[in-house]
Amino acid sequence: MNKPKVIFENSELINANVSYSEVANAFLTSGYTSAAGNTYFNSFRMAAGILIKEDIGEGYARTFLNGIKIYSIKDKTLIADITFHSVFYSKFKVKSEAKKMLMKFLEDAAIHENTFFDRFSADRIIEKVINEAMNNNQQSMVVEQMGKYLSP
Repeated sequence: MNKPKVIFENSELINANVSYSEVANAFLTSGYTSAAGNTYFNSFRMAAGILIKEDIGEGYARTFLNGIKIYSIKDKTLIADITFHSVFYSKFKVKSEAKKMLMKFLEDAAIHENTFFDRFSADRIIEKVINEAMNNNQQSMVVEQMGKYLSP
């Protein structure tokens, strides 16, 4: 049995049928096709304590990034969300936007807690986390991260 798939089903973070794509190094949901012929699906990636969900649309000539959501694995909560209109998909765009989203989340948390925010250190940590999500084998990351944060 596909262990990452079972972990997803039991996590309550993802309630869709997913499969792993070696080419994308991500988990993909089965898509649906609109009356206009565009296909929409989600891509999921994990890194240290977070799940990054990409909302993707494929038209006849281009692939679009329609949005990004970042969830806390442990708390099973949405921590950052952005939507786009007519933005071409690229891994660089996902990395860049996810990094900005996490930086804003940490900055807001520091303000809320009235704590000093070290932007330089945060930038290094976030860069490392986002690179893990993009470059590390996602099948292994699912087992590692879900086991670490969602074990009984």
